[in-house]
Amino acid sequence: MHCPRCDKEMAPTRLDEVEAAQCPHCEGHWLEGEDLKLLESTVNVRLFEWRTLPSEEVQARELACPRCPPRQVMKKVRSERDRHVLLDACERCHGVWLDGGELRAIQEMGIAAALVDAVRFIMND
Repeated sequence: MHCPRCDKEMAPTRLDEVEAAQCPHCEGHWLEGEDLKLLESTVNVRLFEWRTLPSEEVQARELACPRCPPRQVMKKVRSERDRHVLLDACERCHGVWLDGGELRAIQEMGIAAALVDAVRFIMND
């Protein structure tokens, strides 16, 4: 399977308990089924949040699903965990493409954001 971003051959990889494909060139990830939800359930709290995300312009470019020929264009979807992350989701096979850095962005949270979430959780009980 080829990377939808740079057309390089992707390699199988394991992310926690999830099988995925990763592009060795742009470091993006291809996930299938409910794998994204499993990975989003992991939150790593960091003292400082360090993100390296593609620009909005790069994220907004139309991508074709690497699984569904011929050229099934994927839908752009904002991540529920991080509004700066614009995912590409295939409506046919339900696969999801995350550009390099996007997976880390949705799995990591700075300590200040974690404290805000904790206070919200306590206030809603």
